[in-house]
Amino acid sequence: MALVIRSALVDDATAMARMGVETYLSAHRDQVPEEVWTKRRDEWSEEESARNWARSLQAIADGSSPYDCIYVAIDETSDEVVGIAMGQPAADPAPANVGEINVLYVRESYQRRGLGRRLLQAVAGQLWQLGMPALEIAVLAANAPARRFYEALGGQVVRASEIEDSGFMLPGVVYGWADTEALVGGGSEQPQERTHV
Repeated sequence: MALVIRSALVDDATAMARMGVETYLSAHRDQVPEEVWTKRRDEWSEEESARNWARSLQAIADGSSPYDCIYVAIDETSDEVVGIAMGQPAADPAPANVGEINVLYVRESYQRRGLGRRLLQAVAGQLWQLGMPALEIAVLAANAPARRFYEALGGQVVRASEIEDSGFMLPGVVYGWADTEALVGGGSEQPQERTHV
């Protein structure tokens, strides 16, 4: 199976939405209160998600969001989107040289193959090149698998947070890397590099 990580294109929006909605609902089924999960399931459509992805990707393409980046992992055998990562400058209270990853999804059947790490590295590498050598990512406090993943990659808890989901505020934590150079190999991560597994 050949897997490739590349910059996302506007034409990927529909496939990204389908994969993102399915993965979110599967991953967070037992991590958020039932009313939050049910509201998200009932109100968050693939069509709405596709419009949002298309808008973000178009803003990157036309230069109006020059510090944002979105990468996808593609299974070349099926031409299917199996992972997504999005990064941008971190919001306050982070300093100006800090980037954040605000989306990182890998389809469940493709997890534990290094795709999450490679997507995180691709985004971190791009943000590093744009002058953001530090990185943060917020995660639900209840998301033990993601927390173990970030800790295995050297992320340190930098503060508690609240994560808004469908109008509800949920407890979270923010992981940080003070300098991502080691994580991304000095910014040399090649998003087009192919991985065979």
